Amino acid sequence: MDAAMALAILFLCVLLLSSVAIAFMLARHCRLRRRDAADAEAQRPQQPRYELALPSSESESSSPPPSDDKEDDAPRRLTWREVEALTGGFDEAAVVGRGGSSAVYLGRLRGGSPVAVKVHRWCGGERRMRAFRQELDLLRRLRHPNIVALLAYSDDHEEGGALVLEYLAGGTLAERLHLHGASNTPPLPWPHRMRVLHDVACALEHLHGGAPPVVHGDVSASNVLLLPGAGTGAGARLCDLGSACEGFSAAVAPTRAAVGSPGYADPFFLRTGIVSKSSDVYSFGVLLLEAITGLPAAGGVPEAAGPGGGREENLAARVLRTRGRGVRVEVDARLGEGGYDDEEARDVATIAVECLAPQPGLRPTMAQVRAAVAEKAARSIARAGYYGNHHIQLSKLMELT
Repeated sequence: MDAAMALAILFLCVLLLSSVAIAFMLARHCRLRRRDAADAEAQRPQQPRYELALPSSESESSSPPPSDDKEDDAPRRLTWREVEALTGGFDEAAVVGRGGSSAVYLGRLRGGSPVAVKVHRWCGGERRMRAFRQELDLLRRLRHPNIVALLAYSDDHEEGGALVLEYLAGGTLAERLHLHGASNTPPLPWPHRMRVLHDVACALEHLHGGAPPVVHGDVSASNVLLLPGAGTGAGARLCDLGSACEGFSAAVAPTRAAVGSPGYADPFFLRTGIVSKSSDVYSFGVLLLEAITGLPAAGGVPEAAGPGGGREENLAARVLRTRGRGVRVEVDARLGEGGYDDEEARDVATIAVECLAPQPGLRPTMAQVRAAVAEKAARSIARAGYYGNHHIQLSKLMELT
């Protein structure tokens, strides 16, 4: 009995010592792994907290759109405190634009790169909150070189949300076309106008051809951003998807969500409340006329003498009023003689009038419009330094010059 008890005690002691040894080895292994991980992290280059990847202004037109399967391309989610830091505590001096329920601030990353911070305040308005979340959802999914890129966002604050977007220092197409009193600034050259128009057409074709399709709902010169160096053909990007609608509503459906800016809004939509992809086509037709003439889409165009004379009419109405005598559009006089291609101007004006057809079913699709602009303005697009878009190859353009 004593021998059996001694053997049992010995076995228990051996078992206990083995358990302690195993636990010690596991603990040592975990410590070594943590130390190796810490060493690897210390050797890795440290990135500033807000250092988000911004597209290069020198190579954007030759780079393909970001890949959806790369985690590094996914927009980052920020806290409201981080949004405050980017905007200097929502400093009014940093405001570079305002909308109905939003303000756009010029922010700076810790690395010094500028960003546009679009801050929405819904103040209890459910419609404003839905518009923000709709724009956020679309920008998180969209990847296209001619649509402004979302870098980060904040959507967990009870009174507002924020979209951190790439900042395009070239300003808007409206600013460059109308100059806003900057008499010393040269007008946007004709080839670069054609390049910008084609870029916007590419963006809209991409939206309309998606699954589900998307109607932008507010195509205007103010929503076309020019990249730095746009005066030398750097290109443009479409922005502001707050009025967009998608899915079945993007084919044809009654809605009051997309109204459009004055002068650009589709008269058929204004009469019926029905929005469709053709509504964007109409607005793009107005944009074509605006780029050709240099005149604003709404107002500023004296109406012909006669009954009601002396008033101002929209640019599209003025052009359509004279179409019975053929398409006659006066090219921006600031371009000077020889500053544009006369044949291209006539052809692009013809495309614009087709886009302005009163019935949506008579208007071309954006794919057809984009192809027509690419064909009729090929020489100017090539001269503007078009570097390899997925729709047009530079070598084919150069064959036409």
